[in-house]
Amino acid sequence: MQIPGEWSRSDDGVYRPIVRGRVSALGGRLVADEFLVDVGADRSVFSAALLAKLDLPVRQLSEGVGMFGAGGQSEFVLVNTLIELETTGGPPARIRGEFAAFAGSEDLGFSLLGRDVLNLFDVIISRRNNEIALLAPNHQYRIIPPS
Repeated sequence: MQIPGEWSRSDDGVYRPIVRGRVSALGGRLVADEFLVDVGADRSVFSAALLAKLDLPVRQLSEGVGMFGAGGQSEFVLVNTLIELETTGGPPARIRGEFAAFAGSEDLGFSLLGRDVLNLFDVIISRRNNEIALLAPNHQYRIIPPS
């Protein structure tokens, strides 16, 4: 299974590694979203906009508990759901779990795929070759040294 991505230009003009997917919302409907591939993030996080579209029950955390990142601390909630990631030539990859979601104004404006999901795959992020790929165990890659 291969999950393709692309270097996508954001509204701020910056190209970022993106994978497209869908998240299961209330009633089983699927909501499309783009996920920033972030190998430095410990966990995947839904944007506040995506959380609002999902309309799912959330689990609040204790006062003062937050996520820490380059931008500082952000308030978040937890939500149980399913992420479907598009694959090349097959059914989507489905990852069920409890995912974090931005709950405050510190939202980044996009959702993140962190290591809780990315650790399931070999991750290839090549800006030079304009490639993004998540490879499941039945796919492989090989680095060929220069001759």
